[in-house]
Amino acid sequence: MKRFRRYLSNIAVFLISFLLAILIWILASQANDPVLFQSMELPIDFVGQPEDSTLELTNDSIVIVVEAPTSVLSSLTSDSFSAVVDLSQAPLSEEVSLPITVNTKVPGVAVNPPSPEHVEVRLDKLISREIPVVLNIRGSVARGHTQGTPLIDPEIITVVGTAEQVNPLNTARATVFLDNTRHTFSASPFLVFYDRTGQIASINGLDSVSNESVSVTIPVEESADFAEKIIDVEWEGSPADGYRLLGISVDPPSALLQGLPTRLNALTQITTEPIDITGLTETFSQPIALDLPDGITLDEVQVYNVTVEIEPILSTAVYNRPIEFQGVEEGVTAAADPEEARVVLFGPLPILDSLTEDEVHVTVDAFGLMTGTYSLEPVVTFPDRGLELRSVSPPLIIVELTPDITPSLAVTTTQTTTATSPVYEGIVTAAAQTNTSSVDHAVYPFLHPAARRLHLSFLFERNKL
Repeated sequence: MKRFRRYLSNIAVFLISFLLAILIWILASQANDPVLFQSMELPIDFVGQPEDSTLELTNDSIVIVVEAPTSVLSSLTSDSFSAVVDLSQAPLSEEVSLPITVNTKVPGVAVNPPSPEHVEVRLDKLISREIPVVLNIRGSVARGHTQGTPLIDPEIITVVGTAEQVNPLNTARATVFLDNTRHTFSASPFLVFYDRTGQIASINGLDSVSNESVSVTIPVEESADFAEKIIDVEWEGSPADGYRLLGISVDPPSALLQGLPTRLNALTQITTEPIDITGLTETFSQPIALDLPDGITLDEVQVYNVTVEIEPILSTAVYNRPIEFQGVEEGVTAAADPEEARVVLFGPLPILDSLTEDEVHVTVDAFGLMTGTYSLEPVVTFPDRGLELRSVSPPLIIVELTPDITPSLAVTTTQTTTATSPVYEGIVTAAAQTNTSSVDHAVYPFLHPAARRLHLSFLFERNKL
């Protein structure tokens, strides 16, 4: 008996130890990989919707809270779950609340009830109707023309929607505008739907509309005793020299004629009375009369105006003009290289022919410049008569500014040299400042290079003596 009790005691100790080991393992596992909570949004998948039905719902997504170990939770996405609503048993044309079933695709994950747990839905049966297209024509064709039977493509519009949306629709109206149309008219107007009371009806929310616009063609032809012919202007002479005829036009360009069909068909165009453009120098407009054949009359009295466009012939002219200076300081001499510039002007030939060379000036501005050599841009001026400067060559003028040479020193020694140059004589006068016949250092830097060379020659000749 004692042995049996000892045996039972050992079994109890073993079971308790085993349970404690499992508990310790579970606690250790949770310490290393704790269980956490996470919320996520799921789209609702509606299944079992009857064919030819439309679905209206309050919302199409839910929020769930999942519970799982950290290692599992980090890999979860919305694709790991599914939210399903079964529509197979939902009645038509009635709003009902259906439960949302959430399923998980990952084991070991607990899902709390979703929010919301139900979704409000309404199923309606889709029906289709054929709506006739009605053409609304505003305006009319031109006088002397006949409007044919309009063609509409398509003539029927098919709409699909719920009975509440489709049944009120009555017609689809297409509106076109004819403004004295003379030729076959084509347009693609958008449709406006009207209900049975004649009010505009909205088609927003319809499942489908076969066409939102139609193609409209309205044949337009001339009446049997009317015809529209192009007007051809008769003219003679030529513009003044230096001018050309740019074009002749008449407004309106055609005339509606009335007469026997045989005579009208024989005409290709009608002409005006001749106009004389001899010696014209500018564009002008004036009323003009039509030269109508016998038996042909205008459908209605109308003023026809002819416009003759005259413009001067455009050309170029070349002028070689001397360089003029302005702003040169007193006591400074300016020299240009080259001394002339080539100017090309563009404009009406009569203006160029009347322009004299003295009216074209090429000027270089030396204002504020000290002595030295400069590259300056010339300025071309000419009368403002519609002319345009095309080019000036060269684009830069070399300008040398040098001081004027004025005698300031008297000769104090007698020289036996036989120089006869005026520049040389000026240097001789300036060089005899002292017994050594040298030029003052303050004066020497301002001498012209040629004067300096003459001065050195003078000293050389003196030393030889």
